[in-house]
Amino acid sequence: MEHFLVIDQGTHASRCMVFDSAANIIARSEYPVTLYRQGQHFIEQNPEKILASIYYCIDSLQQQGKLSGISQAALVTQRSTIIGWNKHSGKALSPAISWQDTRASDLVESLRPFSQKIQSVTGLPLSPHYGASKMRWLIDHNETCKSAYEQNELIIAPLACYLIEQLTGLTDAVVDHVNASRTQLLDINTLHWSDEMLEKFRLEPKCLPALKPCLADYGQFRHHDFSLKLVSGDQNAALFANGIPPAGSILVNIGSGAFALKMTDTLEKSPALLNGLAVSSSAAKTFVQEGTVNGAGAALAGLYDEIEEQDLFTQLPKWIDMIEQPPVFINSIGGLGSPWWNSTIKAHFLDNDSTCDLPERAVAIIESIVFLLQNNIELLADKSSRQIIISGGLSALDGLCQKLADLSGLQVKRFDNTEASATGAAWLLANSANWPLRQPATSFQPEHNNSLQYRYSHFSRQLSLLTQHSEPAIQRA
Repeated sequence: MEHFLVIDQGTHASRCMVFDSAANIIARSEYPVTLYRQGQHFIEQNPEKILASIYYCIDSLQQQGKLSGISQAALVTQRSTIIGWNKHSGKALSPAISWQDTRASDLVESLRPFSQKIQSVTGLPLSPHYGASKMRWLIDHNETCKSAYEQNELIIAPLACYLIEQLTGLTDAVVDHVNASRTQLLDINTLHWSDEMLEKFRLEPKCLPALKPCLADYGQFRHHDFSLKLVSGDQNAALFANGIPPAGSILVNIGSGAFALKMTDTLEKSPALLNGLAVSSSAAKTFVQEGTVNGAGAALAGLYDEIEEQDLFTQLPKWIDMIEQPPVFINSIGGLGSPWWNSTIKAHFLDNDSTCDLPERAVAIIESIVFLLQNNIELLADKSSRQIIISGGLSALDGLCQKLADLSGLQVKRFDNTEASATGAAWLLANSANWPLRQPATSFQPEHNNSLQYRYSHFSRQLSLLTQHSEPAIQRA
């Protein structure tokens, strides 16, 4: 029986999983990675430690005797994190600048007059969270990168590109279409680097890697007999966790942030959403429209000072059932994502409800996540929309799923799969129509909920008023 290795490199941990050809996880390993914050805007990681965490996970699986029978591997990564390194030695010349980092905001603001053109070419709203402005910042402010750039020795590219080179020993830098698209330098219409975007961000093509489809041969691993055959972003892979999503499906994934996505056969553009690529191969490409919520699980972090994280998640189901009239919370944690695109509004409770007790505040935050998702679902849904397929850590809350069903008027289906990104990558890697058809573990039917609808309307009206009287967005990846 053929086995597949999936490397899932996330913001807080690297994980490796082995799947068999029947879609079962037969082994896994995990190692944490650290985020380093310097003030509000500088957020970095150590690229060598990220790489070491992956090797730790692979070595752990080897010690378990679980790598035999593997011929193909996949790599899925956090998107929009970038690194500079020496193209000859492979040595990292910069930290990994996190997708959360916004140090290049001033450069982005200087490009504001070109925002519509940038979005038309790249499918992404102008944002310091994407890679291009960080690349320019490193060349301007990191002397090692600047020197290497001037001597034509610098590669500056998404994290995935650095990991491909380190894991396989490839001498020519390459990156997949999905991760390349999050640099805001890829023309989403042609899937080539855009000369116009390079000019806008004052970058030369000499520092960029070559481009490949997500499904392609990326070379054999340095120390193992299997080859890297798929590279993509984590959220993109999660689209395929249960195979090709049925027609009429909107996919929601809720972790530290939350995403609402709809796959399309052709590139569709909406100025309020992210428009991009789901996956590509040499033969075909599939597109996706994406709404993003910055403050999902991250919005609960402020409660951890009052109650341990584990205890909070133990209490949340009871509180959601018990509290019928929570306050309304304007959830701008991390900045408002789509469709509001605003980073200047401070998170707050409406109607002077900030003095409410912990359970009420917790439920208000849960509802705010649902409200922000619904703002995006209203843009994604059309006459063919029939269901929401939900995944991610917070999707384990029945009350959250039921509220989303009630607001959207769509059935919400939750599958028994906590490894959506890795499973989706394995499915793409296997290209297997013979994988067992997964059935949802739980389904939530929409019900009438007038009080919830009232709070949602109040929430949306207030956001509309607030965004009309504030500065434009700094948008998130």
